[in-house]
Amino acid sequence: MNWFWEQFNEKGTWLFRMMWLQLLWMAFTLLGAVLFGFFPATISLFSIIRKWIRGDTEIDIFRTFAAAFKESFVRSNLIGLLFMAIGLFLAVDLYISQTYLGNAIVHIGILICTLLYTLTVLFFFPTYVHYELKTFTYVNQAFLLILVRPLQSLLILCSALIMLMIVYVVPFLGILFAGPMLAFPIMWLGNRVFQNLERTAVIEGMRARELQKEELAVTHK
Repeated sequence: MNWFWEQFNEKGTWLFRMMWLQLLWMAFTLLGAVLFGFFPATISLFSIIRKWIRGDTEIDIFRTFAAAFKESFVRSNLIGLLFMAIGLFLAVDLYISQTYLGNAIVHIGILICTLLYTLTVLFFFPTYVHYELKTFTYVNQAFLLILVRPLQSLLILCSALIMLMIVYVVPFLGILFAGPMLAFPIMWLGNRVFQNLERTAVIEGMRARELQKEELAVTHK
């Protein structure tokens, strides 16, 4: 019986945290009049989830969220405006290609660019909360990551589509958990990519040092 209540309490706590995070995400998005609130609020959402994934579950959610929102407001909106401009450009291109051109090769090319754009946007949020980079370098880094890790990038896209389908089928869940539901699998997969890259970098660094030692040993002989 005690085990049951412990599990019930733990699951209830996490449900409350997710609902509270959803509420903050919506409130801060509206605080920025949606257009200037969405990107910093989503960055803040991902920063909280990243901490949870990495085991830091006892954080003050509101203070951490508000601090991340304030810190990322200008830079994330600059990047957000860039993404919106590119997205609008691609949407217009798709419309023109489908309506007026009728060229299959051109249309497929635009669709591939749209896929790469979508993957870059999805990978941008985990990249932003994980790395400390110059403002527009985050876009380059996210784009490079989808090229280096195409399988994980497609998994991120699939996870986002699955979550959107769930929200579409069960709108009530969308009201309560849409933001965290979308962000959690994306951040989890992104975190796995970052850990693998960091592990590979450490191994390569160790190998480089071993080669240097061997070269020094040969030189001294």
